[in-house]
Amino acid sequence: MKHRISFYLTYACILLFGTLGVLLLVFGEKEPRASQTENRMLAGFPTFSAESVGSGAFMSGLESYLSDGVPARDAIVVETAVWMNALSLEQDVNTDEELYAAIEAFSEEDETEDLPTEAPEDTPEPSETPETPAEADSETLQPDAAATDAPAPTEAPASENSVRDCAFRVTMKNGRVETLYTFPKENVQNAVNVLNAYRAVLPENGHVFFTQSPYPGIGFDLQSGRVIEWDCDVEETIQQNVLPGVEIVSTFETLKEPLRRGEDLFFTTDHHWKPRAACYVAQAMLERIGIHPLPYDGYAYYHLDGFYGAKYTSHPELKKTHKGDTIDVMIPQLPVTGYTIAWDGTEKPCPFMLKQANYVSYIGGTLGPWRCYETGVDSGRRCLVVGDSFLCAFVPYLTPYYDEVHTTDFRVAYYDAKHACWTLTDYVRDHAIDDIYIILGTANSINAGYMLNFLNRYL
Repeated sequence: MKHRISFYLTYACILLFGTLGVLLLVFGEKEPRASQTENRMLAGFPTFSAESVGSGAFMSGLESYLSDGVPARDAIVVETAVWMNALSLEQDVNTDEELYAAIEAFSEEDETEDLPTEAPEDTPEPSETPETPAEADSETLQPDAAATDAPAPTEAPASENSVRDCAFRVTMKNGRVETLYTFPKENVQNAVNVLNAYRAVLPENGHVFFTQSPYPGIGFDLQSGRVIEWDCDVEETIQQNVLPGVEIVSTFETLKEPLRRGEDLFFTTDHHWKPRAACYVAQAMLERIGIHPLPYDGYAYYHLDGFYGAKYTSHPELKKTHKGDTIDVMIPQLPVTGYTIAWDGTEKPCPFMLKQANYVSYIGGTLGPWRCYETGVDSGRRCLVVGDSFLCAFVPYLTPYYDEVHTTDFRVAYYDAKHACWTLTDYVRDHAIDDIYIILGTANSINAGYMLNFLNRYL
């Protein structure tokens, strides 16, 4: 009797989910669309063809479509977050100061999830390709050095090795100096080695750019006058020890004066920078190679109100007491065509800018494993942007200056080396990449697994 009841229940569940699947296939939204709660693009119905069926891409896409098309998905995600928070020891956030601190704490936990925090055992020398960690699949991760046409730069840095412990310090309004971040010497040396290794895979006239962006709480403290000065020596230290062609741009220094002028550079409900801040950093990088970029206000924008970011996904009740952010969505000056590139090389269209009040307005949020934006510009150069979700607001400000802008995010959710058909070295060679931009938030940067492990592992 017990087995018969189990059989009937199982049969009923199969019938129910099968019916829901059929209804979704018939009546569901077929195009990709933004999820306000998950801060990403939900999958659209996959393209049906003999090639996609044969490669397995159709069935994989269909699975993603059915998963993302569950009725009332956003409500389920929000309610789950609410229940999870109700069971946690986290306290309510009431004041703005507490809100910013909570956003940073939330973002650091979110951005570093699943990232190893220990430095790899074998740290590559500046002019060598880093070795693959022992736990990685050597067949899919090992770069083919013999097939790389790009010459490795051989000129040594101008100054002697001066790597040391570094720190990011703030001077409070009362004159007290506080250290917010410390960068141990070994982590700084790892950053130098990684950036030099990336420079080695590029052509002779190529460039590697690197920056780390602070989270909103740090910016707002300077803007409000609670902090009167920033001081960070890690960017200068790295710059002194990298190869020619590696450019370190300090987001702290780039944004310092605009913040003091009261410019709106960070979201209050999210842990990301606003596109104005990303534009300033892109300008600083492009100026290093002799390009005079458009100012932020040289572009046209849609101005959209009512954005509630990552913090509000976990705390939807805060919408009752805190005003949403305004999002500026760039209107591109030239048509930009975007597509994702799967492990098997198949391509699928993806958005560039979306007219909606969500962080996925910027290039559709984080997608993987590879993306390319064709710009219509005839510059003769192509670039690759590597990083976490901070790259989303940054990428649009490169499109007027490169024929193609490629992106990848090495975090586990977006890049799985077991299925990789390219290492980064292969990808740079096969797509004739000239410049690489490494854009990270501080939680994924010099002290975190992204820089300590992933940038090495997938090279």
